[in-house]
Amino acid sequence: MECPRCHNRDNRYLYEYLGEYYCRKCIMFSRVKTKDFHLTKRIKYPYQNVSYSLDFELSSKQLEISHQLLKNYKEKKNSFVWAVCGSGKTEIVFEVIQYALNQGERVCFCIPRKELVKELYQRIQSCFQNIEIGLLYGGYEKRKDAQFIICTMHQLYKFENDIGFDLMISDEVDAFPFYGNDILEKIFSQCCLGTFIKLSATFTQEDIQGGELLVMNKRYHNIDLPIPKKVICPYWLQKWFLLLILLQKRKRWIVYVPTIHLVKEIVGFLNLFIKNVQGVSSQSLNSQIYLQHLRESSQYVLVSTTLLERGITIENVHVIVFNGEHQIFDERTLIQIAGRVGRKPQYPSGDIYFLTSSQTKAIRQCIKTIKRLNQMNV
Repeated sequence: MECPRCHNRDNRYLYEYLGEYYCRKCIMFSRVKTKDFHLTKRIKYPYQNVSYSLDFELSSKQLEISHQLLKNYKEKKNSFVWAVCGSGKTEIVFEVIQYALNQGERVCFCIPRKELVKELYQRIQSCFQNIEIGLLYGGYEKRKDAQFIICTMHQLYKFENDIGFDLMISDEVDAFPFYGNDILEKIFSQCCLGTFIKLSATFTQEDIQGGELLVMNKRYHNIDLPIPKKVICPYWLQKWFLLLILLQKRKRWIVYVPTIHLVKEIVGFLNLFIKNVQGVSSQSLNSQIYLQHLRESSQYVLVSTTLLERGITIENVHVIVFNGEHQIFDERTLIQIAGRVGRKPQYPSGDIYFLTSSQTKAIRQCIKTIKRLNQMNV
């Protein structure tokens, strides 16, 4: 027996109920019986007159990749875009989205995390004209039948026995909970009836299979990525180095820590010496308020778990990784954290500190990768 959704054949996950077998490996999406046949359909929508506008001009590199993505789509070729944090990778897919919609083809733009999906929806809705956009994330569904869908990866299961997509664009494909999740990847493949474009700032060679790799190693302002500085010292001394940096450089900071417990501990410690310190984690109720404080204050410290690792742009922000030897700070995570700095043309550089008791492989590879990207001539 085999699950028609995730193709599981392990009998430990196949349960019998009223004479029929169903799969428990992917039951978090919906119950699937082994006799069910999932058929994702393709339909042609009426030809459209969709257009989009931007309030800035794309750089020459953005335009080059945008045109190549359109060429690949017309040739039914998959694409991988390795674009550094803050390079403007979202806007480079607008041209191919417009083309596909105007051909009467269905488009999906999916991202792993709910908050990023909501932000993306607002961003794209403000740019595109003459098209209604569907939006799906956990607990919310709007226009599931729309020609253009923006959703979290988890919501793709709703299209397995429905209308699939001619063009699927997925951002942050190396992020939790999509990366390494075989079930989500199979659902993605089942919904993709045509061509996909996968975007990331932290691809590895193993991630790039079955398509053309396009690289954008410079940001819009064309200035090199800031290089992190290592501060290697015992764990007990890291608090004092952290305080010293914050006292010497009174700026806008995000301090990344590996656990929720450490958020509370570091906030309590820093509040003994400096003002305007808050903490956020997945348990926080006021994350958006504190982020707004960070955006509006010239001197502010926000202590965070990796909750703020991706998807946020704060003007003139600087970052510190505390307890950098912790296993949660792998190479991808550290690159994403470093990518919060220097994103805006007015503030193209900034400070990045890794406070760690040892130079881990992840720290070494992160710095090596950023230097290599700065040296690439593409």
